[in-house]
Amino acid sequence: MTDVKPTDVTAVSADVVAQVLDDPDVFFQHAMEAAPGWAARYGGPEGVMQLTTVLQDELARRTKVNAALRGSAFRFMRNHDARSLEYIAQQLGISRMSVTRAMQRAAGSEEMFPALEDPEAWMGEPPTGTA
Repeated sequence: MTDVKPTDVTAVSADVVAQVLDDPDVFFQHAMEAAPGWAARYGGPEGVMQLTTVLQDELARRTKVNAALRGSAFRFMRNHDARSLEYIAQQLGISRMSVTRAMQRAAGSEEMFPALEDPEAWMGEPPTGTA
């Protein structure tokens, strides 16, 4: 990650940055269609460069959080739900080794999701009024 913040994007307004981060598929679609002047909305080549850098950092952050959450789910299934590596792998259509590696890569995810170390977080009833 480059650690570029949305506020570092100077070629477009904060609204455009927020739109790209909220729904990058629209941004990508505009680039794929490449209609004349498509990049003007995004600050031209400089803006596109800045936006793609910020978007890359955001996607990397989300990937890290997603992997940690996935690792927490694997850990719960193995340690509290007594599911086998074979079962977990079969549910995802991956190998047992892939499950083991994912759990190893997610080591330390307890810090990101400490509440998920409590089995009640996985098995309890949601609070009233919560979807």
